[in-house]
Amino acid sequence: MGLKDLFAAHAGDEQAAKNSINVAGMHCGACEKLVCTALEDRGAKNVTASHETGVVEYEGELEASLVAEAIAEAGFELA
Repeated sequence: MGLKDLFAAHAGDEQAAKNSINVAGMHCGACEKLVCTALEDRGAKNVTASHETGVVEYEGELEASLVAEAIAEAGFELA
């Protein structure tokens, strides 16, 4: 068993699914907060957003339609 296999075998329940999406229209820290809060309200964990890159990362398994709805309600759109 290689090192990669060893890490994979122990990662299981310890790590939530990590997801990355691109969001258009964020211009500042307040925009980032709106997006993070919208996703957290739907169950996402450890949400981070960057208005500079448009990248939003979160942990958890959310259906794509729920993510799109959260972003739209925050006033933005998936890129």
